[in-house]
Amino acid sequence: MQESFSELKITRELKAEGEARKFAEIAFRNLSFLEEFYYYEVVDSTNERAKEKCRKFCLFFAERQTAGRGRLGRRWFSDRGGLYFSITLPFYEAAKLTMVSALSVAEAIPGARIKWPNDVLLGDLKFSGILGEIAKDKAIVGIGINVENEIPGQLKGYATNISTFYKISRAEVFERFTRNFNKNYSELVSGNWSELFQRYRKLCATVGIKVKVITPSGEFSGTAELSEDGAIVVGGQKIYAGDCIHLRV
Repeated sequence: MQESFSELKITRELKAEGEARKFAEIAFRNLSFLEEFYYYEVVDSTNERAKEKCRKFCLFFAERQTAGRGRLGRRWFSDRGGLYFSITLPFYEAAKLTMVSALSVAEAIPGARIKWPNDVLLGDLKFSGILGEIAKDKAIVGIGINVENEIPGQLKGYATNISTFYKISRAEVFERFTRNFNKNYSELVSGNWSELFQRYRKLCATVGIKVKVITPSGEFSGTAELSEDGAIVVGGQKIYAGDCIHLRV
């Protein structure tokens, strides 16, 4: 039986209170395309709620997720203090939407770098991940950002949060991301991918280093480069999806 979650639907005309109001107002102010904002105190996964709804141009925002996930079905720990949300958009290439989302996060936090294709790092530690999915006629971009949530012990040495580096609120991180995403998404659908790609490449910590990429068809190792279509190039092999590991030399 599907678990039931308390859902608050907010539109530009319908106001709310408390945290729901604060984050809805930021979203509507900065995302020119946004039509509906859904707020959850607790939810299984914002991507799952986004799949369930039929409408595009919606944002699903949760204070906590019980079944948050990243690429390859991995669990995304989603305790209070982080940002967990999904945006529904018209059908588009999931890889490019994922890269534009990662770029929008990285450009919001000084010193942040991108690990191909969808992780955002401070130092060598991950603080944000993107999950792009296609559901029927819409694209879903799920975004998790560790702001001031506690990092589980098993992820120490792999993950971090923004508050370890900067004094910045969740609201300010969300403000910066939504401003960036609105601009970058507009450029993407206007056909300005080449410039977006160059900005992504400039912030990509994967370019020019030794990596191992694990795919269903095998493992590929070598110095990484990026192709403008979003693929990583390793040893002359173009790879569009895989688990990329930065190798220590």
